[in-house]
Amino acid sequence: MLFIVIALLYFAAFILAIPIPLPGTLNQEAYEEAHHRDETATRAFSDVQIKTSDGRCLYVDKTSGDFRANLTPIQIAECGTTDGQGWDFITKGEHNNKEGYTLIVSTLTQACFNADPRRKPGSQINLFSCGGRADGSGEVTDSQLWKFDGGKGPLGLTPMNGEGFCLFAADGVIDVDNCNNGTEQVFTLAD
Repeated sequence: MLFIVIALLYFAAFILAIPIPLPGTLNQEAYEEAHHRDETATRAFSDVQIKTSDGRCLYVDKTSGDFRANLTPIQIAECGTTDGQGWDFITKGEHNNKEGYTLIVSTLTQACFNADPRRKPGSQINLFSCGGRADGSGEVTDSQLWKFDGGKGPLGLTPMNGEGFCLFAADGVIDVDNCNNGTEQVFTLAD
């Protein structure tokens, strides 16, 4: 039944000349509106890898989110094996005005680490337009600011909107959970 509905929608789109975006397809104009490099920012580190305690790296695939590259999951891979493993740590700028906190920005997409406790466990961490608005018009949001001491690690990452919660990497998932000083909650930065 579902196949018939989908086939009818595609047939109607063809007849009416309505484009239907394919999954994993970016709308380039919306993407460029939502994500731009903050040239005024102070970067503690630029284009560094974030390594898990077992030596693997966090990365993003910009086509795994929505049409703007928002809600993009942060994934884990062997270091150096994929694009999207570069990250900027911004300690002051257009989207960060809080001392002792950093924005973690993908150098591939210019989107920010985002902690959203409203989402189900296992999907609470993703990339989103810096400032927290889908179209890139936001200013500063607590869900994108992470406690940061300025060092390369080992370090734990705690979102400003989730006191007592830490970023973790386990079983191929990046998410937040109660801070426990476990190795799955320890990260280092590497050039």
